[in-house]
Amino acid sequence: MKNPKTTSVLVGLGLALGLAYGYAQGNPRRTHSSTNTFINNTGQAVGGLHIQYYRSFGFFLYQNPPGTFANGQQDYSGGVSLSSGTVAAGGSVQISIGDPNQSRPRVVSWWWTDGSGNLVGQTHLNGCSQPDCTIP
Repeated sequence: MKNPKTTSVLVGLGLALGLAYGYAQGNPRRTHSSTNTFINNTGQAVGGLHIQYYRSFGFFLYQNPPGTFANGQQDYSGGVSLSSGTVAAGGSVQISIGDPNQSRPRVVSWWWTDGSGNLVGQTHLNGCSQPDCTIP
């Protein structure tokens, strides 16, 4: 490379790519998170849970105990439907969600389902207080 301008551009590009790669490896995009506990007070076992978040898109969801629900589906308008699992009457599941697109994911409403989408118990329309969503 005899042209110093070409060399400078390539070195600059290499440095930018190297920094971007290093940043992505050690400093992922800032993700804001929220963790809520959902207690099954319906009096019967449930097979699913639907949670509606305020303006959440493209988020990451974790559950504790892990694998409580085998299937999870988001509707890209803030809704998450979890199914193919069981939460016994009086049991609970903790859901953590991370969203890189807003300050903190906030639960707007939620309800238990039978795993096929049918409502079990009542719809909780007042969101929830962290960490216990049973108390609005």
